[in-house]
Amino acid sequence: MQALLSATEVRANFGGFIDDVVHQKPQVVKRNRDVIVALSQSYLKDTLSIYEFTIEFDQDEDGRYAGSIEQIPDIIADGATLDELRNELADHLIEYAKDYYADFSRYYNSTNRRSHANYILRVLLEDDLEAVVNMLHG
Repeated sequence: MQALLSATEVRANFGGFIDDVVHQKPQVVKRNRDVIVALSQSYLKDTLSIYEFTIEFDQDEDGRYAGSIEQIPDIIADGATLDELRNELADHLIEYAKDYYADFSRYYNSTNRRSHANYILRVLLEDDLEAVVNMLHG
């Protein structure tokens, strides 16, 4: 990757580094053999905006809806209405995202959970339940 900044340069002008990341463009920093990319929250949110969720659901004989999230099938819920189902799924998704992030290394290094990482970051960047509900389609 081009335009690598050294960690020493970043330390010497940390405020300027942050300003550049937030107001201009992502920055790449190298420390010894480690390389990190610094992104603003808004840029990361835009980048991850392609990670949407598809819900699959059925209506039971009693009229209740039961469903899951296609991208993370372990998340299941039910509700009296489709809106209630979406809210329940979003609530479970937020809880899963918090658990995933709290033990990120374990989840990310698990072969059946690695593909969830970008979805999890997308969920964690949202401000409220309604924003997560709006990510659920289907």
